[in-house]
Amino acid sequence: MKSADLQIGIKYGVIPSWDYSSQDKKDPAKVQRRAVANAELVSLEKYEYKVYRSDNPDDAQFTSAPKGSRSVGYIVKSSDWAGNTQGDIYWIARAQDIVAEYATLETRWTKEEAEEKAREAQWKAEREAKEQQEKIEQANAQRSIDAVKESLRSIIGNRADKLDFEIRNRRQENGEYKLSGACTIDVRTLQSLIEKVLEARDMVA
Repeated sequence: MKSADLQIGIKYGVIPSWDYSSQDKKDPAKVQRRAVANAELVSLEKYEYKVYRSDNPDDAQFTSAPKGSRSVGYIVKSSDWAGNTQGDIYWIARAQDIVAEYATLETRWTKEEAEEKAREAQWKAEREAKEQQEKIEQANAQRSIDAVKESLRSIIGNRADKLDFEIRNRRQENGEYKLSGACTIDVRTLQSLIEKVLEARDMVA
């Protein structure tokens, strides 16, 4: 943010000085919740910028910036940042690392998180529906295999048990895939089956 826009006592989304700062983190439209601390601006006095934090706002390491200094920052405090277990911590934040008012960022994050939650719920529902459909197709394919195998057993006897049945995921005419039964039959068994069919046809004739 611009130094002129900063106000004492306001809580901002602030990139901790000890963390890597990037353009995305500095952008209020892109910064993620985990990238910033919920920090309050303590003073508008300019301090020499350094990567240092303390539980004491009057720490001797916090020194006022000389007039005209270009490497300056402002003291902020926060107890709400990743990894903190020490209560309020103070550090010097550069104006460009103070992203925006935290309440404004919170509004965007809350909306985005709600949208993401809705997408996840939809994805989960679609996945469960797909899994349920696959279970139905699996059961139907297995019933078809069992019925065919039983029919073949009545024609060619125990040789039907040696046939290789499996369930495959086949592409349909509409482009979708569907589980269905398939069988690999050896030539001798096929020949035997043909002979049985021919015999039955001759008997009918």
